[in-house]
Amino acid sequence: MQQFQSDRTLFTLIAIIILIAACSNIISMLVLLVNDKKKEIAILRSMGASSKSIAVIFGFCGFIMGLFSSIIGIGASIITLKHLDVVIKLLSMIQGHTFFNAAFFGNKLPNDLSYDALLFVIIITPILALIAGIVPAIKASRVHPSSILRSQ
Repeated sequence: MQQFQSDRTLFTLIAIIILIAACSNIISMLVLLVNDKKKEIAILRSMGASSKSIAVIFGFCGFIMGLFSSIIGIGASIITLKHLDVVIKLLSMIQGHTFFNAAFFGNKLPNDLSYDALLFVIIITPILALIAGIVPAIKASRVHPSSILRSQ
């Protein structure tokens, strides 16, 4: 039982690291989007759009990225868990040796699907993406239309 608990802790830590990497990717993509759309942001600002509305637009982009990413990730994980034996055989064939030793894992790997974990991911991932989108959204809201349009 102690081994199971330490494995669960390790997998939780790995999942947190993956979420941090995903959030940094969302930040990078939104910063690039803000840089690419500076002219459009300046036009919106010169037409009367408030800084808050610009920030909301880019924050919403982060939220949507997180929502679609979580849906795609959950779909991929469900498919992988349903066909775990095939995936293991394929990986073993590619590597040329047994991928998982039966002495450690038994005859069958656990492939339980926790609906609580899926619900947690569907709720938390878009929220984290929204939080990650705050920095680029603030950057977008601080674009000065006169300087951007003058340089174009």
